[in-house]
Amino acid sequence: MNAATTPRALPPLALDYLSVSGAHPVEHIEAAAASGFSAVGLRLAAPLGLTLQHDLVKQPGLLRETQRALNDAGMKVMSAEAFTLAERTVVADLAHAFDIAATLGVAIIQIVVEDPDIARARDRFGEMCALAGRLGMSVAVEFMKWRSLKSLAEAAAFVTGAGAANGVLCIDTLHLSRCGDTPAGIAALPPQRIGQLYVTDAPAKLPPLEEYLAEARGGRLYPGDGELWLQELVALLPADTPLSVEAPRAIDAGRSVAERARLAAEAMHRFFARIAAGRR
Repeated sequence: MNAATTPRALPPLALDYLSVSGAHPVEHIEAAAASGFSAVGLRLAAPLGLTLQHDLVKQPGLLRETQRALNDAGMKVMSAEAFTLAERTVVADLAHAFDIAATLGVAIIQIVVEDPDIARARDRFGEMCALAGRLGMSVAVEFMKWRSLKSLAEAAAFVTGAGAANGVLCIDTLHLSRCGDTPAGIAALPPQRIGQLYVTDAPAKLPPLEEYLAEARGGRLYPGDGELWLQELVALLPADTPLSVEAPRAIDAGRSVAERARLAAEAMHRFFARIAAGRR
């Protein structure tokens, strides 16, 4: 994905954490830069039930290494994940992590909602948006079939109800499909509410519900390798919509970070080449 071969219309493109799951942040940044990405998505908080392998919030030395790597490679951090808005979340407790995100130049804080009390969660989301807004960041809500927000409509109503200008949606194409939504739902949204698109592919047929989590964390396909409506969806979005490749594949478990980054970049190059040529 170099200057000679990349389609001219290529939007801002990041290599998300899950595409190189477990990678040291410096190795992630260097591999993404070498493969032609302009940004990365870093993990600053672990999803519920998981632990961080590389804690940028609590390890100042690692943070400094990461900042140097970003500067040396001329890379940006598109998003920081995966903050959870749970029943016991205290927004003030996130202030230090948000400060670290701002230090890294993060544009988007990505969250999921686990609180079953949607009204309470919405109020706290508003607080998160206020905290992030003071630091120049947006907060993007990602919906999933097994979370409290289980559809595009629920997530859109949640964000709109909070009334925060920097509250946006993170659209993961796998979850959009598995929640029973389609590009038509995206077309009905105000463009400014789409903060980020996680691009990944999959078979069109829905798996059993109990397999959704395993598919999301290791059973994805690169864009263009599956049967989802990715080209139709990308065509609906503003050209400058931030895109992240999020395609963790169990078959890549033995591959290096550099190789996984290269494969993801090559897949995105093929995908955008098809778009430029008007092919499906």
